[in-house]
Amino acid sequence: MRLGFLGFGEAASAIAAGLAEQGGCELFAYDLARDQALSERAARYGVRLVSNLAELAEQADLIFSLVTARAALPVAREIAPHLRAGTLYADLNSCGPRLKAEIGRVIAQAAPAASYASVAIMSAVPPLRHRVPLVADGPGAAHLREALRPYGMNIEILEGPLGAAATLKMCRSVVLKGMEALFLEALLAAEKAGITEQVLASLNVSFPDRPLGDLGIYLLERHGRHAQRRADELAEAAATLAELGIDPLVAGGAARRLRWSAQRLTGLAAQGGSRQVAVGEENEADQSYRVLLRRLDKA
Repeated sequence: MRLGFLGFGEAASAIAAGLAEQGGCELFAYDLARDQALSERAARYGVRLVSNLAELAEQADLIFSLVTARAALPVAREIAPHLRAGTLYADLNSCGPRLKAEIGRVIAQAAPAASYASVAIMSAVPPLRHRVPLVADGPGAAHLREALRPYGMNIEILEGPLGAAATLKMCRSVVLKGMEALFLEALLAAEKAGITEQVLASLNVSFPDRPLGDLGIYLLERHGRHAQRRADELAEAAATLAELGIDPLVAGGAARRLRWSAQRLTGLAAQGGSRQVAVGEENEADQSYRVLLRRLDKA
Protein backbone atom coordinates (compact mmCIF):
# COMPACT_ATOMS: atom_id res chain seq x y z
CA MET A 1 0.00 0.00 0.00
CA ARG A 2 1.15 3.53 -0.80
CA LEU A 3 -0.02 5.85 1.98
CA GLY A 4 0.48 9.61 2.02
CA PHE A 5 0.31 11.94 5.00
CA LEU A 6 -0.94 15.45 4.33
CA GLY A 7 0.68 17.10 7.31
CA PHE A 8 3.41 15.31 9.26
CA GLY A 9 3.09 16.49 12.84
CA GLU A 10 2.83 14.49 16.05
CA ALA A 11 -0.20 12.35 15.12
CA ALA A 12 0.97 11.57 11.59
CA SER A 13 4.49 10.76 12.81
CA ALA A 14 3.14 8.38 15.46
CA ILE A 15 0.95 6.55 12.93
CA ALA A 16 3.87 6.38 10.50
CA ALA A 17 6.11 4.94 13.21
CA GLY A 18 3.64 2.14 13.88
CA LEU A 19 3.11 1.35 10.21
CA ALA A 20 6.86 1.37 9.55
CA GLU A 21 7.34 -1.16 12.33
CA GLN A 22 4.45 -3.23 10.97
CA GLY A 23 5.96 -3.21 7.47
CA GLY A 24 4.37 -3.53 4.05
CA CYS A 25 3.64 0.17 3.42
CA GLU A 26 5.30 2.77 1.26
CA LEU A 27 4.94 6.03 3.16
CA PHE A 28 4.97 9.57 1.76
CA ALA A 29 4.34 12.95 3.38
CA TYR A 30 3.91 16.60 2.56
CA ASP A 31 4.15 19.34 5.18
CA LEU A 32 4.55 23.09 4.82
CA ALA A 33 6.95 23.17 7.79
CA ARG A 34 9.89 21.67 5.93
CA ASP A 35 12.75 21.89 8.42
CA GLN A 36 15.59 19.73 9.73
CA ALA A 37 13.49 18.21 12.51
CA LEU A 38 10.79 17.19 10.02
CA SER A 39 13.36 15.67 7.65
CA GLU A 40 14.99 13.69 10.46
CA ARG A 41 11.64 12.42 11.73
CA ALA A 42 10.58 11.33 8.24
CA ALA A 43 13.90 9.56 7.65
CA ARG A 44 13.58 7.74 10.99
CA TYR A 45 10.33 6.11 9.86
CA GLY A 46 11.21 5.60 6.21
CA VAL A 47 8.81 8.30 5.04
CA ARG A 48 9.60 10.00 1.74
CA LEU A 49 8.92 13.74 1.83
CA VAL A 50 7.44 15.20 -1.35
CA SER A 51 7.64 18.81 -2.45
CA ASN A 52 4.00 19.63 -3.20
CA LEU A 53 0.42 18.39 -2.98
CA ALA A 54 0.31 17.30 -6.63
CA GLU A 55 3.25 14.99 -6.03
CA LEU A 56 1.61 13.55 -2.92
CA ALA A 57 -1.58 12.85 -4.89
CA GLU A 58 0.48 11.20 -7.64
CA GLN A 59 2.36 8.92 -5.25
CA ALA A 60 -0.32 7.84 -2.76
CA ASP A 61 -3.31 5.54 -3.17
CA LEU A 62 -4.58 6.49 0.30
CA ILE A 63 -4.14 9.95 1.83
CA PHE A 64 -4.52 10.84 5.51
CA SER A 65 -5.21 14.54 6.03
CA LEU A 66 -3.73 15.46 9.41
CA VAL A 67 -3.39 19.23 9.40
CA THR A 68 -5.61 21.42 11.63
CA ALA A 69 -9.33 22.09 11.78
CA ARG A 70 -8.72 25.52 10.23
CA ALA A 71 -6.65 24.15 7.36
CA ALA A 72 -8.69 21.01 6.63
CA LEU A 73 -11.07 22.56 4.08
CA PRO A 74 -8.57 24.83 2.26
CA VAL A 75 -6.07 22.01 1.86
CA ALA A 76 -8.79 19.65 0.60
CA ARG A 77 -9.73 22.24 -2.03
CA GLU A 78 -6.10 22.52 -3.04
CA ILE A 79 -5.36 18.82 -3.39
CA ALA A 80 -8.73 17.64 -4.75
CA PRO A 81 -8.06 18.47 -8.45
CA HIS A 82 -4.89 16.34 -8.29
CA LEU A 83 -6.49 13.18 -6.85
CA ARG A 84 -6.30 10.19 -9.17
CA ALA A 85 -9.14 7.76 -9.89
CA GLY A 86 -9.40 5.24 -7.09
CA THR A 87 -7.54 7.35 -4.52
CA LEU A 88 -9.07 7.31 -1.04
CA TYR A 89 -8.92 10.65 0.79
CA ALA A 90 -9.43 10.29 4.55
CA ASP A 91 -9.85 13.41 6.66
CA LEU A 92 -8.66 12.70 10.22
CA ASN A 93 -8.78 16.30 11.45
CA SER A 94 -10.73 17.39 14.53
CA CYS A 95 -13.51 19.13 12.60
CA GLY A 96 -17.22 19.29 13.23
CA PRO A 97 -19.69 17.38 11.03
CA ARG A 98 -20.60 20.39 8.89
CA LEU A 99 -16.98 20.89 7.88
CA LYS A 100 -16.45 17.16 7.30
CA ALA A 101 -19.47 17.11 4.99
CA GLU A 102 -18.20 20.17 3.11
CA ILE A 103 -14.83 18.47 2.57
CA GLY A 104 -16.71 15.46 1.21
CA ARG A 105 -18.55 17.68 -1.27
CA VAL A 106 -15.28 19.25 -2.39
CA ILE A 107 -13.75 15.83 -3.08
CA ALA A 108 -16.87 14.58 -4.86
CA GLN A 109 -17.04 17.62 -7.13
CA ALA A 110 -13.36 18.03 -7.97
CA ALA A 111 -12.39 14.34 -8.02
CA PRO A 112 -15.52 12.22 -8.63
CA ALA A 113 -13.43 9.11 -9.36
CA ALA A 114 -11.75 9.34 -5.93
CA SER A 115 -13.48 8.39 -2.66
CA TYR A 116 -13.77 10.08 0.71
CA ALA A 117 -13.89 8.93 4.32
CA SER A 118 -14.62 11.19 7.27
CA VAL A 119 -12.61 9.90 10.23
CA ALA A 120 -12.58 10.75 13.94
CA ILE A 121 -9.55 9.94 16.11
CA MET A 122 -10.90 8.77 19.47
CA SER A 123 -7.81 8.81 21.69
CA ALA A 124 -4.35 10.36 22.03
CA VAL A 125 -2.34 9.01 19.08
CA PRO A 126 1.31 8.71 20.26
CA PRO A 127 0.86 5.92 22.85
CA LEU A 128 -1.18 3.72 20.47
CA ARG A 129 0.38 4.87 17.17
CA HIS A 130 -1.34 3.22 14.15
CA ARG A 131 -3.62 1.20 16.45
CA VAL A 132 -5.36 4.29 17.83
CA PRO A 133 -9.17 3.85 17.72
CA LEU A 134 -10.72 5.47 14.65
CA VAL A 135 -14.38 5.90 13.76
CA ALA A 136 -15.20 6.45 10.08
CA ASP A 137 -18.18 7.28 7.94
CA GLY A 138 -18.75 8.37 4.36
CA PRO A 139 -18.61 6.57 1.02
CA GLY A 140 -15.00 5.49 1.48
CA ALA A 141 -15.30 4.22 5.07
CA ALA A 142 -15.64 0.51 4.23
CA HIS A 143 -12.76 0.73 1.74
CA LEU A 144 -10.63 2.42 4.40
CA ARG A 145 -11.27 -0.30 6.96
CA GLU A 146 -10.55 -3.12 4.52
CA ALA A 147 -7.40 -1.47 3.15
CA LEU A 148 -5.94 -0.97 6.62
CA ARG A 149 -7.14 -4.13 8.34
CA PRO A 150 -3.97 -6.08 7.37
CA TYR A 151 -1.86 -3.49 9.21
CA GLY A 152 -3.71 -3.85 12.50
CA MET A 153 -5.47 -0.51 12.38
CA ASN A 154 -8.53 -0.17 14.60
CA ILE A 155 -11.37 1.30 12.50
CA GLU A 156 -15.07 1.26 13.38
CA ILE A 157 -17.67 2.31 10.81
CA LEU A 158 -20.50 4.51 12.09
CA GLU A 159 -23.69 4.44 10.07
CA GLY A 160 -25.42 7.75 9.54
CA PRO A 161 -25.04 10.96 7.57
CA LEU A 162 -21.66 12.16 6.38
CA GLY A 163 -19.94 13.59 9.45
CA ALA A 164 -21.63 11.28 11.98
CA ALA A 165 -18.23 10.21 13.34
CA ALA A 166 -17.30 13.86 13.78
CA THR A 167 -20.46 14.44 15.84
CA LEU A 168 -19.40 11.56 18.10
CA LYS A 169 -15.91 13.04 18.43
CA MET A 170 -17.21 16.56 19.15
CA CYS A 171 -19.57 15.36 21.90
CA ARG A 172 -16.63 13.52 23.47
CA SER A 173 -14.51 16.67 23.16
CA VAL A 174 -17.11 18.73 25.03
CA VAL A 175 -16.40 16.54 28.07
CA LEU A 176 -12.61 16.07 27.78
CA LYS A 177 -11.62 19.55 26.56
CA GLY A 178 -14.26 21.07 28.83
CA MET A 179 -12.63 19.33 31.79
CA GLU A 180 -9.28 20.60 30.56
CA ALA A 181 -10.62 24.16 30.66
CA LEU A 182 -12.13 23.63 34.14
CA PHE A 183 -8.85 22.33 35.52
CA LEU A 184 -6.94 25.16 33.86
CA GLU A 185 -9.20 27.79 35.40
CA ALA A 186 -9.38 26.20 38.85
CA LEU A 187 -5.65 25.56 39.13
CA LEU A 188 -4.74 29.04 37.89
CA ALA A 189 -6.60 30.30 40.96
CA ALA A 190 -5.17 27.58 43.20
CA GLU A 191 -1.61 28.35 42.11
CA LYS A 192 -2.10 32.04 42.92
CA ALA A 193 -3.42 31.08 46.35
CA GLY A 194 -0.57 28.62 46.93
CA ILE A 195 -2.86 25.61 47.39
CA THR A 196 -2.45 23.68 44.12
CA GLU A 197 -1.23 20.45 45.70
CA GLN A 198 -4.01 20.56 48.30
CA VAL A 199 -6.70 21.02 45.61
CA LEU A 200 -5.37 18.08 43.60
CA ALA A 201 -5.09 15.89 46.69
CA SER A 202 -8.66 16.75 47.66
CA LEU A 203 -9.93 15.78 44.21
CA ASN A 204 -8.08 12.48 44.40
CA VAL A 205 -9.66 11.71 47.77
CA SER A 206 -13.09 12.34 46.24
CA PHE A 207 -12.37 9.86 43.42
CA PRO A 208 -10.06 7.23 44.98
CA ASP A 209 -10.63 4.56 42.33
CA ARG A 210 -9.72 6.88 39.44
CA PRO A 211 -7.83 9.92 40.78
CA LEU A 212 -9.38 13.04 39.28
CA GLY A 213 -6.41 15.23 40.19
CA ASP A 214 -4.12 12.96 38.19
CA LEU A 215 -6.45 13.34 35.21
CA GLY A 216 -6.25 17.11 35.59
CA ILE A 217 -2.45 17.02 35.52
CA TYR A 218 -2.53 14.85 32.39
CA LEU A 219 -4.96 17.20 30.64
CA LEU A 220 -2.94 20.32 31.48
CA GLU A 221 0.31 18.74 30.34
CA ARG A 222 -1.36 17.86 27.01
CA HIS A 223 -2.74 21.40 26.89
CA GLY A 224 0.73 22.88 27.35
CA ARG A 225 1.93 21.04 24.23
CA HIS A 226 -1.13 21.51 22.01
CA ALA A 227 -3.05 24.50 23.35
CA GLN A 228 -4.12 26.03 20.03
CA ARG A 229 -5.23 22.75 18.49
CA ARG A 230 -7.23 21.80 21.56
CA ALA A 231 -8.84 25.24 21.74
CA ASP A 232 -9.83 24.95 18.08
CA GLU A 233 -11.30 21.50 18.66
CA LEU A 234 -13.47 22.67 21.54
CA ALA A 235 -14.64 25.64 19.46
CA GLU A 236 -15.65 23.14 16.76
CA ALA A 237 -17.44 21.08 19.41
CA ALA A 238 -19.35 24.15 20.66
CA ALA A 239 -20.36 24.93 17.07
CA THR A 240 -21.55 21.35 16.65
CA LEU A 241 -23.77 21.68 19.73
CA ALA A 242 -25.26 24.88 18.31
CA GLU A 243 -25.98 23.12 15.00
CA LEU A 244 -27.81 20.42 16.97
CA GLY A 245 -29.95 23.07 18.69
CA ILE A 246 -28.09 22.98 22.02
CA ASP A 247 -26.96 26.38 23.30
CA PRO A 248 -23.26 25.74 24.16
CA LEU A 249 -23.25 27.76 27.38
CA VAL A 250 -20.58 25.63 29.07
CA ALA A 251 -18.66 24.42 26.00
CA GLY A 252 -18.50 27.94 24.56
CA GLY A 253 -17.08 29.36 27.77
CA ALA A 254 -14.59 26.48 28.03
CA ALA A 255 -13.49 27.09 24.44
CA ARG A 256 -12.85 30.75 25.26
CA ARG A 257 -10.74 29.72 28.29
CA LEU A 258 -8.60 27.38 26.18
CA ARG A 259 -8.21 30.05 23.49
CA TRP A 260 -7.21 32.56 26.19
CA SER A 261 -4.42 30.22 27.23
CA ALA A 262 -3.37 29.40 23.65
CA GLN A 263 -3.08 33.11 22.80
CA ARG A 264 -0.87 33.77 25.81
CA LEU A 265 1.37 30.80 25.13
CA THR A 266 1.68 31.86 21.49
CA GLY A 267 2.57 35.38 22.60
CA LEU A 268 5.29 34.06 24.91
CA ALA A 269 6.77 31.99 22.09
CA ALA A 270 6.67 34.97 19.70
CA GLN A 271 8.55 37.09 22.24
CA GLY A 272 11.14 34.37 22.68
CA GLY A 273 9.90 34.25 26.25
CA SER A 274 9.13 30.60 26.69
CA ARG A 275 11.06 30.86 29.97
CA GLN A 276 8.95 33.32 31.90
CA VAL A 277 9.42 31.59 35.25
CA ALA A 278 11.92 32.58 37.89
CA VAL A 279 15.14 30.57 38.06
CA GLY A 280 14.64 27.46 40.16
CA GLU A 281 10.91 27.09 39.46
CA GLU A 282 11.37 24.68 36.55
CA ASN A 283 13.38 22.08 38.44
CA GLU A 284 10.30 19.91 39.06
CA ALA A 285 10.27 17.82 35.87
CA ASP A 286 7.16 15.98 37.05
CA GLN A 287 5.26 19.21 37.65
CA SER A 288 5.27 20.79 34.19
CA TYR A 289 1.62 21.69 34.71
CA ARG A 290 2.69 24.09 37.45
CA VAL A 291 5.23 25.69 35.14
CA LEU A 292 2.38 26.15 32.63
CA LEU A 293 0.18 27.82 35.27
CA ARG A 294 2.97 30.21 36.30
CA ARG A 295 3.74 31.18 32.71
CA LEU A 296 0.10 31.92 32.03
CA ASP A 297 -0.15 33.99 35.20
CA LYS A 298 2.90 36.05 34.21
CA ALA A 299 1.94 36.45 30.52
